[in-house]
Amino acid sequence: ERVIDGKYGTQRWQASYKEAKQQPWLELTFEKPVEVGRMRMSTNREYYYETDYLEQKNKFNFQNYIVEAQLPDGSWKELASTAKIKKAIQQNKGLADAVGEISHLTYQLSEEGPRPSFVGSFIKPKVTHVFHRGSPENPRDVVLPGAPKILAGELGVGNDASGLARRLRFADWVADTSNPLTARVMANRIWQHVFGAGLVVTGGDFGRAGAPPSHPELLDWISAEFSQPSRPGGTAWSMKECIRLLVTSDAFRRSSQPTMEGMKKDATSSLLWRFSPRRVEAEVIRDGILLASGKLDHKLGGRSYRIHNVKKTYAQWEVVNNHGPETWRRMIYQERMRRVDDRIFTAFDFPDCGQVRAKRPVSTTPLQALNLMNSDFVVEQSALIAERAKKELVGCGTQVLVRRCFSLLLGRQPDAAELMACVQVAKERGLPVVCRALINSNEFAFLP
Repeated sequence: ERVIDGKYGTQRWQASYKEAKQQPWLELTFEKPVEVGRMRMSTNREYYYETDYLEQKNKFNFQNYIVEAQLPDGSWKELASTAKIKKAIQQNKGLADAVGEISHLTYQLSEEGPRPSFVGSFIKPKVTHVFHRGSPENPRDVVLPGAPKILAGELGVGNDASGLARRLRFADWVADTSNPLTARVMANRIWQHVFGAGLVVTGGDFGRAGAPPSHPELLDWISAEFSQPSRPGGTAWSMKECIRLLVTSDAFRRSSQPTMEGMKKDATSSLLWRFSPRRVEAEVIRDGILLASGKLDHKLGGRSYRIHNVKKTYAQWEVVNNHGPETWRRMIYQERMRRVDDRIFTAFDFPDCGQVRAKRPVSTTPLQALNLMNSDFVVEQSALIAERAKKELVGCGTQVLVRRCFSLLLGRQPDAAELMACVQVAKERGLPVVCRALINSNEFAFLP
């Protein structure tokens, strides 16, 4: 019949250490001789994962096994084993293709088939006490759910309230119209994202230790429009609408060209007399390269993509694939591990998930230029950009192809001097080298 423990989600019915002298075994004894024409073995494919992350292996997961039968003289004869099965599959192309197809369909079913349902038993929140001298062994006064009292944090819920009711009341308190701080902080962060620096430069500190806003009335107006829009049909607390408001403003559309008089009075452009050029984030650089080559996967949501190895116990994370087709999604979907250098965009101050900060630093190092010129990702994408230009403009000359590459990467046409230099490089070194040079230019990585 079947050997099973009746449990769902176990990898095997019995396990042992690799170094154990006695491995798990099973002996079936019959009262009289029987003919066994077939034996079926199965594995729980819904349990075994690549790592401790929820990603299933796209292949059968059979551990090494041996099937033996006892002969009349008492000796044992090997009938089947993992090694024999693997050898038979390798020697028979039809069988190998069938096994591969079954494995693929099994994986596809697990990904696209019916999703499991999850049923939870929610535990009632525990009553919180003030610990005498900080000792959990000496609970004293009962504390009701609430926010800091100094911020008028009375939520009006008791200890008998559910976790859902507590979170909902806290969210209402945070977004209450009588609390201007939430909208001001969020509006300042959106401004910082668009302009590179917030109206309050200490975006993570609006207290006494923080800096005062450079434009208090402007910050108040933006935060009011963010939380209570005056525009017809406006949506409250919409980050997208707030970004649209800022990028269509006069301050954002100002020229970045400096003037002698302006630099003397306000070199940092805190008065918004010009748009200060700034380097874009690492994600924007990478996604921009993929967009130019036409290989950017615009799929929204879903599982992240991985560039590192499958980490075993006590092993180290290592980048093994940072430029293959399976990594051509937006960088926001890249799975990141602490202290793992992706060998390209970490140099552009891409966070390593090791700490939280209100604003990313912006550094300039020689490694940035080297990565954008020589990395496998940039070399591969430069060739694809050149190939795209040639496919779109079949039979056209080098000048036309160079113009198309400028349009794809910089969004403009080259001037006479740039065109002459790039055409010469394209003829001597190839069009992909021109694309690599354009990717490595300040104009590509900066908002002018």
